[in-house]
Amino acid sequence: MATAPVVTKVVGTGTPASCTANALYNAVLTGGRISFNCGPDPVTIILTKTLRTCNTHNCKPAWQGGQTVTEMTLDGGGLVTLSGDTKVGIYYSNACEEDLGWITSRCDTQDYLRVTFKNITLIRGNATKTPPGLDSVGGGGGGGAIAMRGSRLTVLNSTFKGNRCVSAHSDAGGGAIRAVGMRAVSISGSTFSGNTCANGGAVSSLGSPVVIRTSTITSNTASGTGASSGKGGNGGGFYFDGGSQNVSIIDTSITGNKIGAGGSGVFYVSNNRGGTLTITGSTITGNTGEKFWTGSRHDLFFLGKKLVVSGSTIN
Repeated sequence: MATAPVVTKVVGTGTPASCTANALYNAVLTGGRISFNCGPDPVTIILTKTLRTCNTHNCKPAWQGGQTVTEMTLDGGGLVTLSGDTKVGIYYSNACEEDLGWITSRCDTQDYLRVTFKNITLIRGNATKTPPGLDSVGGGGGGGAIAMRGSRLTVLNSTFKGNRCVSAHSDAGGGAIRAVGMRAVSISGSTFSGNTCANGGAVSSLGSPVVIRTSTITSNTASGTGASSGKGGNGGGFYFDGGSQNVSIIDTSITGNKIGAGGSGVFYVSNNRGGTLTITGSTITGNTGEKFWTGSRHDLFFLGKKLVVSGSTIN
């Protein structure tokens, strides 16, 4: 299968005014390694439509000549903030989205696109509605800042604040990040605060293995009630629902999050009881609103193969 070359791109020509939303949209659409040249000071780019990356270089299926896009890396250099202005989600990709170009008939298992966000801030994204013309990212949608289905996601040294999705739904989730049916999700050195959704105030995984390392997840809200048989409210900080996928939370603080159902800090359910949740060197305390929990740990709800906790404090 032919792959498109990974192209280095720069948004901006040295001034804040040159770093336009339209220039960014065009750069992200076909992937590559993208950085910014907006001047020496912090800059906020306000989006009027959701950024998206096609799975092929021309957004057409591979059997119609589309070459596989393998990478989309967005590096804010510690100076760039992307804002959805409470009107639009910030980023969307979907390996199974026809209008983004199909690579194989098994889009649910493919390894590309590999997406990386680093040294960047994403604020005020709104995924209460799917981007026009595109499908929802599974299970009712979500992901005010990043919504993805399939492939891989890496987040490094980034901040997510004030992002949201639907307020009440049995399964929709991820005020900041929604990952559905992905090969891997890795989050490191990042901060999530003030994000809200029906489930997974900060991060929601549906059938995607996740590693969260050296991050802070605080003051997020799972706004639903009634849990999966009602309208959500699970996982104030982090929400997982799936099968045999494993989740690891390492050297991370999950505090001050609020819910309306179970797992005020962390909610993990492996439907086939085949997955393991590992919590190492982490603090999961001071989360509130739980109606049910596991054992004596009110901030945690777990159903799976194995729960492994070491060097951690969990209320």
